[in-house]
Amino acid sequence: MQEKNNPRASGQSYLWVLVKGMLMGAADIVPGVSGGTMALITGIYERLLFALKSLIPEFFQLVKHRKLSVFWNNIDGYFLASLLLGILISILALAKVISFLIANYPI
Repeated sequence: MQEKNNPRASGQSYLWVLVKGMLMGAADIVPGVSGGTMALITGIYERLLFALKSLIPEFFQLVKHRKLSVFWNNIDGYFLASLLLGILISILALAKVISFLIANYPI
């Protein structure tokens, strides 16, 4: 079964999502390159859109009523958390490197 169709993907697949998030973060740092393009190339774009589309006000009512596990599963929480962690790691690790390269080695 493909990763995007499996809401209960294994920990190993979430590791790959983290790596794909790191690619998205690296792309976001480079001027003119989009993290969304990397999501499309790595095959997670559709799943990302579906997960983001799930963040509707009705689901926040689940949080209000302390049904966090239902909310987490409905928004594909492990996928989003893995992806955002990868993006954050990449941005924090590469921001100064890219700034240095752009300043010292202009095209």
